[in-house]
Amino acid sequence: MLDRFLNTLFTRGEVIFRKPPLAVPARDPDALRVLEDEYRRYVMDLPGAAPSFDPDTALKAAEVLRDACWFLLSHEEDDAEVARRIEWPGLAGTPGQHASADLTLRFAARVHRRAKALNPADALVRALENTLRRRPLSGVLCEIDAEPLTLDFGNHEGLMLLYAERLADHPKREWTPEGRGREYLELVLDRRGVKNSPLLMGVA
Repeated sequence: MLDRFLNTLFTRGEVIFRKPPLAVPARDPDALRVLEDEYRRYVMDLPGAAPSFDPDTALKAAEVLRDACWFLLSHEEDDAEVARRIEWPGLAGTPGQHASADLTLRFAARVHRRAKALNPADALVRALENTLRRRPLSGVLCEIDAEPLTLDFGNHEGLMLLYAERLADHPKREWTPEGRGREYLELVLDRRGVKNSPLLMGVA
């Protein structure tokens, strides 16, 4: 059950499987309850108004993470099945979509790192990167060579600041934002005493 997976993830930071995961029923009430509770804690650390919780986005992100964890352990499924269950088309557009996806996808960096270490050309690595480039608040935590497909956080100050802090910790020149996002990155780097950062100099 997805709610058990999430409870273990959020309370113990662990992933446990006793059998292959099944598809999540639409608007799974038990999983939603866990996600909503954790989201209330998650947004407490964001400056400014809390983005609205997006239940459909949160559920989809949770299912993608759970399946990615499974595929890291199981190699019985073919590449097409991995892509079908992990690749998530479209872009995070609203602040609520960015935050609701990041609630669980921030943990995907661990899965991506381990999968890439085992086989950089693996279908799981490709599928995760396709998904995380569309949800850069989580993708910035990963070592992804290609640039993100969006850096529009709906002008939400808390999300732009969180992204800037994560980018400073996981620098990738191709992920440097422009406009107000760049101003937040400059602020974060200045607070850390970082001068002449390659993130701001156009030097990889």
